[in-house]
Amino acid sequence: MTNISLLLTFLYVAIAALLLVLCLATGWRRWIKVMMILVVTVSYFVANYTFEDMLGWPTPRVLPEKFLINSAVIEEPNKERGVEGAIYLWVTALDTNTPAGAPRSYRLPYLKDTHSQLAESQRKSRQGIRQVGTIERAGGGSGSSWFKVNADNKLKLKVSDAPATRLPEK
Repeated sequence: MTNISLLLTFLYVAIAALLLVLCLATGWRRWIKVMMILVVTVSYFVANYTFEDMLGWPTPRVLPEKFLINSAVIEEPNKERGVEGAIYLWVTALDTNTPAGAPRSYRLPYLKDTHSQLAESQRKSRQGIRQVGTIERAGGGSGSSWFKVNADNKLKLKVSDAPATRLPEK
């Protein structure tokens, strides 16, 4: 465990202890005490979900509409070992062909078509050709909301070469 996770664990225990003291030492109505216990318990699960995203674990959320592919790791399915397979992408969202924030790790379900596109993308990246990905919905149109989870496989990944960057004049 890191120092931050130890601190968070200590803070969770301290909040639970304070809640216990409040529940035992006060004359508040029972429904108020039960609500306090429920709120604190739910907050632990919400915090765990939030901190998992902050600690760099790949998110199952949908990729940005347009992004720069920094790296990809492909885990092929293996029925003998019981591995479903997954595609892990390290991407930087693009806004009008300029990076819009820090890179983020995403987890996609394994699809053979996506595997072949990303293998070609990695080959070109090793040659120094930057790769850009876009997301297209199966029903047409592109883009998706950042908070939707990639539960359905109806999103199609399209990979292409990044446009040549122009250096500013001196």
